[in-house]
Amino acid sequence: QIGALYAVEEQIREGKLTGEAKRLHRLTHSKPQVERFFDWIERQFQRQGLLPSNPFTQALAYARERRLGLEVFLADPDVPIDTNHLERALRAIPMGRKNWNFCWTELGAKHVG
Repeated sequence: QIGALYAVEEQIREGKLTGEAKRLHRLTHSKPQVERFFDWIERQFQRQGLLPSNPFTQALAYARERRLGLEVFLADPDVPIDTNHLERALRAIPMGRKNWNFCWTELGAKHVG
């Protein structure tokens, strides 16, 4: 299901859609996918035997609680479908923390960085 959303984003990139055209394309193609995803989540909660402590149940609850935030990209064409670009940019900080631990001098830190 999520792969289908990324396929729609690929169509948007290939078609060089922006602004209102991008928003309409998402509403036409992504919104039904998103609705099916959240319908599926609700069906999972209707099933018997899902314990609240189960990690799967917790993941479903996490997504359900954040539905409005997860759907923002449908209404605003400037909002990306994910935050991967931000996570990649921030990755250097925790990686650096591990690498810089044992740099006892500034010169050593420059060699590691």
